[in-house]
Amino acid sequence: MKEWVTQISEVSENKVLIYGYHLEEIIEKLSFAEGIHLILRGRLPDGRELSMMNALLNSTLNHGFVSASVIAARFVASGSANFIAAVAAGLLTVGQNTINPAHSANFIRQAHEKRTAEGLGIEAAAAAIVEECRRSKTQIPGLGHPTHKGYDFRAVKLRQIAIANGCWNDKCDLYEAIHREFQRATGKDQIAINVDGMTACVMDAMGFSPDEMAAVASLSVLPGIMAHVIEELKQGRRLRHIDVADSEYVGPAQRPIPDER
Repeated sequence: MKEWVTQISEVSENKVLIYGYHLEEIIEKLSFAEGIHLILRGRLPDGRELSMMNALLNSTLNHGFVSASVIAARFVASGSANFIAAVAAGLLTVGQNTINPAHSANFIRQAHEKRTAEGLGIEAAAAAIVEECRRSKTQIPGLGHPTHKGYDFRAVKLRQIAIANGCWNDKCDLYEAIHREFQRATGKDQIAINVDGMTACVMDAMGFSPDEMAAVASLSVLPGIMAHVIEELKQGRRLRHIDVADSEYVGPAQRPIPDER
């Protein structure tokens, strides 16, 4: 076997094959969502998967100045005036605390494994998992949002589309049961399943790996980051900074360097 091996694509003069499909035909016959599914999963989506992919790619197009990715991108754009650098800065915020559903997906899979290993029903498993998380002070990923209280409309809509297209399974039911038990145990009934948590549920039911989920989520936010960078560059703001009124220094008071130095 040679050092560089791939199943994804084969390139020769005037021909690019992606999982055996000629790029020329892909350009002509496939939508972008179909192309994304093909390149990530190695096969064309069926009709239900395509409907779900379109919904997922549209679900986090933008969240304005609430989003760390937008703030980071616009700060860099104001300093560098470089489109690519600013977009890259926005994407670098993707991780455990925002956008990326992989953390929630791993939690869902571990919860399912615990339920299976211990032979528990959904409600009993949810109660045990929430109790364990509270005892260890472990945050349950995919719950809560700084803006959307009670419910995250994006998650609600993804759930509806997922159920309609058969992209739902018992792991999704378990995650919802965990959410209900968390609300009951804590009394925090305004803590909703957010869009990242629901994306993890749906994409796990579709067979996506956590890294593939991160890829789709990143593609979903990318156009919004680009739009904000373009707007920032058009506005011509130079070197944005944090308002002194919104910041506070809590370090040591002014002091001299010791004489022995």
